[in-house]
Amino acid sequence: MAGNSILLAALSVLSACQQSYFAMQVGKARSKYKVTPPSVSGSPDFERIFRAHFCYLSGSGVHLFPSSVFLGIRRSC
Repeated sequence: MAGNSILLAALSVLSACQQSYFAMQVGKARSKYKVTPPSVSGSPDFERIFRAHFCYLSGSGVHLFPSSVFLGIRRSC
């Protein structure tokens, strides 16, 4: 049982690191393509980066709390 808790903790930390990385990439893309918040449309390159971040963000809670809400959002990406 303790082994499963350690694996879940490791997965959660790795997930937070990846989420932070994607968020930084979106921030860099916003300044590079001059897209001011809160808009999410602009250059196709920016939209690609933003969409990758959003799809990861919408499915990131599935390993912690798998529910139909999270799974439904995940299918939309």
